Amino acid sequence: MGEQDTTRSLRDRLRGFFGHGEQDYDQAVDELERSQERFESRLMDIALGEGIPVGFNPESHLAPGVPRIRPILVTLANSAAGGEATDTTDVAHAAELLHLAVAVHDTALGRQGGRRRRVARKLLGGAAHWLGGNHLSLRALEVARVSSTPEILGEAMTTLRELAEGHALAEDLRHRDATESDYREYAEGHSGALFSFCTRSGGQLAGAERPVVGALGRYGLHLGVAWHGIEDQWLLELPPEEISRQLARRAVAGRPTLSLITAARQDPELDRALDDVLTGGGTAAVEELVERVLAAGGDRAVRRLVVEEALAAKRALARVPESAHRDLMDRIAGGLTRNGHLFAA
Repeated sequence: MGEQDTTRSLRDRLRGFFGHGEQDYDQAVDELERSQERFESRLMDIALGEGIPVGFNPESHLAPGVPRIRPILVTLANSAAGGEATDTTDVAHAAELLHLAVAVHDTALGRQGGRRRRVARKLLGGAAHWLGGNHLSLRALEVARVSSTPEILGEAMTTLRELAEGHALAEDLRHRDATESDYREYAEGHSGALFSFCTRSGGQLAGAERPVVGALGRYGLHLGVAWHGIEDQWLLELPPEEISRQLARRAVAGRPTLSLITAARQDPELDRALDDVLTGGGTAAVEELVERVLAAGGDRAVRRLVVEEALAAKRALARVPESAHRDLMDRIAGGLTRNGHLFAA
């Protein structure tokens, strides 16, 4: 795909998600397009950096030309908090590097030489391991450190601590059944923590007052939990082979799935159906699992979570001054269930 086609795709995706509005509103969308172009042009160079582990290739985890939700949140939060012509690319890169580090670490979980480690390596062709995740985390901190706003490094450190706690929970969940409370804690410690870093850091870059930064952080936390739920919704809509692959990934990473947790309370045969999928039962096993999840209301539980968290995100914006950029943040929360697929997960 040529540069012109990539730019057109980016613009179409942004317009498809946000729609059209007043002049100020459309100008805000144009700003997003420009910020995304700056972001993409440097992401690979930063991800590579010095000291990259032998055999690790960040290209396995990048999707160029697709609007990424995390950099967009940094840009929008900064502008909504009153930032004027602030370059947010360093913070956006730090956020995306943290996201990539989480993805790599999640797939590398499991003791050295164990079955889970072998499955993880098979799933990603041997590209993911702890050294690669650590490399990306360190690069994120290095990028955050050069920000003109000293609070950004502290925000990044806090986020890394929350992500580490999330990984500890995932390790525990590989040895027991997850509860709905576990699911929420996991979501808050993964997408919630990352999204909150994006929105809080955007406010910090703008020099916003503490109440505004706090409100932006709450918006990001609730939006992140809703986004986590959206990924669970997508799971049931995938082709059978991909559902099987994604469930295997989640088993390796210790990531709970809300629809399965909820459905298992109603259907005592669900665990058996899940085991059939994970042991290679094929299309018929996947179709049976999905049918049981839907019949037990697992999908309704996920939709309810997404709606509740999206509304909480919208309420958090009440402390943020009115602007076209705040309106775009409100539209993200309101339209997430309809058009979330327009962004890279």
